[in-house]
Amino acid sequence: MTERHLSGLPAAGGIAVGRALVLRDVEADLNGRGGEAEQLRALASLAGLAAELGDTADRLRAEGRIDEADIFDANRLMAEDPALAEEVRVLAEETSAAGAVLRATERHAQKLEEISDTTLAARAADVRSLGVRAARLLTGAPAIAAPLRPTILIARDLGPADIADLDLAAGRIRGLALAGGGATSHAAIMARALGVPLVVSLGDEILEATEGDLVVLDGGIGTAILEPSQRRLDEALREVHRRRRRQRELTAQRTLPAVTRDGRKIRLLCNAGTAAEVAAGLAAGAEGVGLLRTELAFLEAPGWPTQDEHAAMLAPALAPLAGRIATVRTLDFGADKTPPFLAGVRERGLALALANPEAFAAQLRAIVSSGSRTNLRILLPMVGSAEELRTVRAVLEQDQAGPPPALGAMIETPEAAGRAEEIAAEADFLSIGTNDLVQYTLGLDREGPLATVQATADPDVLRCIGQVVSAARKRGLAVEVCGEAAGERQLVVLLVGLGVDELSVSPARLDEVRATIRDISAADAREAAAWALEAQSARQSLAYAAGVLSVESRHERDETVDGRGGVVA
Repeated sequence: MTERHLSGLPAAGGIAVGRALVLRDVEADLNGRGGEAEQLRALASLAGLAAELGDTADRLRAEGRIDEADIFDANRLMAEDPALAEEVRVLAEETSAAGAVLRATERHAQKLEEISDTTLAARAADVRSLGVRAARLLTGAPAIAAPLRPTILIARDLGPADIADLDLAAGRIRGLALAGGGATSHAAIMARALGVPLVVSLGDEILEATEGDLVVLDGGIGTAILEPSQRRLDEALREVHRRRRRQRELTAQRTLPAVTRDGRKIRLLCNAGTAAEVAAGLAAGAEGVGLLRTELAFLEAPGWPTQDEHAAMLAPALAPLAGRIATVRTLDFGADKTPPFLAGVRERGLALALANPEAFAAQLRAIVSSGSRTNLRILLPMVGSAEELRTVRAVLEQDQAGPPPALGAMIETPEAAGRAEEIAAEADFLSIGTNDLVQYTLGLDREGPLATVQATADPDVLRCIGQVVSAARKRGLAVEVCGEAAGERQLVVLLVGLGVDELSVSPARLDEVRATIRDISAADAREAAAWALEAQSARQSLAYAAGVLSVESRHERDETVDGRGGVVA
């Protein structure tokens, strides 16, 4: 059989090989007869599903898995939505209970998608998965049997409750391939937390896979290959084994410092949005958190979060950081992270927060009080001017009895990079968000894969980073990079060479970044960065960085062999 190559969107990285197990669509009679009995069945299915989700959330919270518990609570609230229940009740007058639930959830999902927001589109996937799960219960569709061999589970979409049912920790389900879904859905968040490769938006063709077909899944680039050739299969299996071996080697180095071969220390921090990610980062050797995202818990909030709500979100994430660096970014609402109550707003980040001073002050109070035992740093997103920092500092000083925490500015546009000196004069540290900096400098899609890897090496982007570092040096300030670029080996070389002091990456990238720093010399990195600033393209810049890595790799091999041809212990 000829191999079929399908492309989707990467949602959780990794390579997986297994046999296809297809979760077929629920076959509900959308034209079946309705009536009072069907209304009661439909509403009972939503109530039962809400109770099930709530019970799971309580269990996870009791186990200390706060981030996963929050996901189940969010889905419970969807199942309890009075507007959804009313629509289900009306539809069930004319059609079957399962049909009513599926139609109602589909309508609600379409309304979310009409807002033209990628995050809300992901919530639309969650709503659809609720409908499918309720319909499966109503029609008595069988549960997914635990596979006995390495498996790639294929489905139209999955919700967090479905993910929980799969017992991914058992290891037999090696990857997930979805026809629909989104890279920021709750299912994707859980898959990443569990380390299970996931590809979404593969289209209906993936559902045509035959049970037992071999599948090669690449969650890093977003592809699924059905019935791969022997060559392709062998390559994938070699890559799986190579990654496992490499990870074992890197894990063994976690106690070693992130210091270059010629003695330059780089502070290694982690990006996090949940308590689980903080714990994973610390376990992987992070010195603290360089970016704690605070908006993720409130993307479905009905209004601005209160001080107590902020504190409840912050407490579990900050608890493990006592005595460590905790860099808490204030709400970065707007653009692709716009909750329904802010639909249509044009401002983003700090500008939006300053336009709502009471809500902003409530978050600042919660951050300061919750982070009192940490080495707290407050990070402001999308800073555009020094005046904005002066305004925030005045709010902090007004509300605090003691000295306020360190205040940092995220530089995420070329305009802000051009004003870096005046911004640095009002800041205690600077942070560079490469994802947005690439978008605004080069006009690329922030969500595209090139926005965080190759495009960050574009000379125009590198010059912006150089401007920020130069401005910080004049004021004696530290500069961190907290975008995804900080986790790529060649870009680590360029960032170290440009003079960046701190790299903050996802927990999964910490081991690789540490190894890269230890492999290179700062002097060689500076030379490569100087050449890259004058390069004609990103490809050329990356070639300079690759040259440093290959030189250091040869140097390391030479050092391991003594003059008699023996291996040094």
